[in-house]
Amino acid sequence: MTLATPTWNAGVASIAVSEGMGYFEEEGLDMEVLLTDSATTQLTQIATGNATTGAVSPEPIILGHEQDSGVDLSYYMYYYATNIYGVMVPEDSPVQSVADLEGATVGAISLASNSVTQLQVAMEQQGLDADSVEFVAIGTGGQQAAAIENGQVDAVALLDTSFQVLANAGVDLRPIEVPGAAELTAGGLAASTQALESDPELYERIGRAVAKGVVFAQANPEAAIRILFETHPEAMPQGVPEDQAIANGVTVLEARLANLGIDAETSEYGRFDDAALQANVDFLLSAGEIASAIPVDEFWDAGRIEAINEFDFDAVRQQAQSYGG
Repeated sequence: MTLATPTWNAGVASIAVSEGMGYFEEEGLDMEVLLTDSATTQLTQIATGNATTGAVSPEPIILGHEQDSGVDLSYYMYYYATNIYGVMVPEDSPVQSVADLEGATVGAISLASNSVTQLQVAMEQQGLDADSVEFVAIGTGGQQAAAIENGQVDAVALLDTSFQVLANAGVDLRPIEVPGAAELTAGGLAASTQALESDPELYERIGRAVAKGVVFAQANPEAAIRILFETHPEAMPQGVPEDQAIANGVTVLEARLANLGIDAETSEYGRFDDAALQANVDFLLSAGEIASAIPVDEFWDAGRIEAINEFDFDAVRQQAQSYGG
């Protein structure tokens, strides 16, 4: 499976949990997780058969259907229930709205990031000159902080977790509303529509393994971060005491969990709200990115959800709460 992240980090700790706790193995899966720079790259990897699935944002999937590009991917569960992308500026910035970003320099993890697409679409939707914005790649972590603090960028278009990492580093930012973005979902697990139809049971097993990791992470974020550092030591920040690294990781994971549609009472995970996917279609349509509305049922198949949720949520929560005990 693919993830649109350049490095293993606290934001994807639930996937590390699915690895470290053996949830993929329990489902008979030998899962390799591929890190990519963008949803567009993920789309290519899945469409060409180099990956079975991935947690992909909606824009490239919708565009693929509209453009009749031969890329036919569908969602079978959400991973991100709500939008993980946003725009922030330094606390003392004169920028108050996206209109003030005309002619500005905006930093993003990658120029192919969906955070860039969302800001461009929102500006076009407002009749603003999105082409006047200079987007620059500012990497992750300390690179982002340096770009902000040295004035290289006027604003940053990043993820929920990136903003929390910056807050942990003492970088004072405030959010700028991106019109139309609050109603969006950031996507979920997608696969070739043909593959979903030909081998539904495979995707049910993948979905269960991923869902278990999310439930575990919500029940015990600290344990999830410890598992992340154990399974992917490169995720451990250098030069930071372990207890501080874990504490910081927990705050970052909690920022992500707030957008994963999971809480202590959740008994079903992964069912998209059709209205959220429709909002993504409407967002692209209003900005002229697509010529006509794409019916949600063309790229969202809820037929796997019941089987994906055929596991004991409370047993996974108990496993999480007793982890290391």
